[in-house]
Amino acid sequence: MDYPMHPDLKVGRKFPDFELPDQDGETRKLSKLIRGFPTVLIFSRGYY
Repeated sequence: MDYPMHPDLKVGRKFPDFELPDQDGETRKLSKLIRGFPTVLIFSRGYY
């Protein structure tokens, strides 16, 4: 099954700065976690 990518997520564009809860329920902001360093985000479905 082919899922189209959101139009804002293009190579070379800045990734949206989002907030999500961590394993302890504390809200974490992407920009605070990476602090300007090159970063790779991997999203996957399922459990390991």
